[in-house]
Formats: sequence, C-alpha cells, structure tokens
Amino acid sequence: MKPLGEEGGSQEASDQEVKAENLDLSKVKVEPLFEDMVDFDTFSKSDFRVIKVKNCEEVPKSKKLLKFTLDDGSEKERVILSGIKEYYSAESLIGKTLLAICNLPPRKMMGIDSEGMIISAICEYDGEEKLNLIMLDDNIPAGSKLY
Repeated sequence: MKPLGEEGGSQEASDQEVKAENLDLSKVKVEPLFEDMVDFDTFSKSDFRVIKVKNCEEVPKSKKLLKFTLDDGSEKERVILSGIKEYYSAESLIGKTLLAICNLPPRKMMGIDSEGMIISAICEYDGEEKLNLIMLDDNIPAGSKLY
C-alpha cells in the first residue's frame, strides 16, 4: 500500500504530496464523524506537539513497526513506535517535521516503550486503505504546542 497520491514506492515527502488533479474523489471513503461530543476540558488535556525526526529505523522481527527517535523540544529524546512500515521507508522520514500526541501513557511494543502517537490521516481509496503522515513546515520549532 502507498500513501494517497503516491504512484511509486516509498519516496521523499515532497513526492508524496497529494495532488488533487490526480485523485478521483469519488473513490475516497472516510470514516463518519464521531457523534459523541468531547468537552473542552477533556480536549485541552491532549498534548499535541511538533516533533522532529532525528532517527527512524525498522523494528527487528516486526512487519509493521518503525521506531522513531524524536526531538520534542524537551532536553530528552522521545521514542515513538508506529505501525506504518508498509506506507513509508524509515530512511525517508529522517529529518521530517511531524505531529504527535505526547501525553499518552507509555505502551510497550516488541519490548520497547512507545511514548506517544504520531498523527496521520487515514482513508479508503478505491477499496484500499491509505495512510499519510501529517507533515508540517520545517520552520516550526520542535516542541511547539498545537491548539
């Protein structure tokens, strides 16, 4: 599977940009919006931050996981594991600016603590699931909070 709008294998993010003229929007299916409302106080507890990918590598013996070493603006490196190996090569993500939720409790995967979740967009296109990481402008500093 490829990111939406990508015609070849894993490529640089600039090559992965979705071009509306290449997409048949009648083939896009998105999940319905949640009917349950979330109050502002609950939403405010979610800590979305800009992160910079310092390193990214495949997790040995895993078919899905990539291990990200991230700069989240703090003094400490953050490690997040993400099941996106079928959509992106690890090497193509080094140096990218992404979005993550950083205040989830650590979750152990393949013996490694994952300290958050990288945010992506998922839809179905022509019957196939597509995933695109939310990539941000490189001029946004690591650790910037999203509201």
